[in-house]
Amino acid sequence: MALLHELKADQLAARKSNDRLKADLLSTLIGEAAQITTEEFKRGVTEVTDEKVAATVAKFLKNTKLTLENLASERARLIETGGDPSKVDARITAAETEQAILSSYSPKQMTEAELRDAINAFRAAHPDANVGAIMSHLKESFGGRYDGKAASALARG
Repeated sequence: MALLHELKADQLAARKSNDRLKADLLSTLIGEAAQITTEEFKRGVTEVTDEKVAATVAKFLKNTKLTLENLASERARLIETGGDPSKVDARITAAETEQAILSSYSPKQMTEAELRDAINAFRAAHPDANVGAIMSHLKESFGGRYDGKAASALARG
């Protein structure tokens, strides 16, 4: 819950300083992170954990990265056709600012070497472990701090 409290405090500070982009982004992030779905409630989940907030931040970061990729393609297309990319440039700047804001709340990501070491250490302790067991261990021990595709590839290899 400490991360959620940090987000709320930063949102209030952003509102007070008239930083509309940050305040709006954090409002949306807080709303989604604090939402307890009906399915979660049925399972007895009544409190928002730091893990859930971090997962929401990661989801927002992923979407912002995709937005930046799409905007870069759109900008290139506009330049090719002789269009004016200034509106796209403004959207790119806003998305980059959002990415920087979100990154400040994201847990430090593991490097590929750290991920490989964690997988090798688990394999050494559990020689019969399959990919599913490795991925489950990673999620429990390092949730939100690694790239799932890279981890899966390393676990298989």
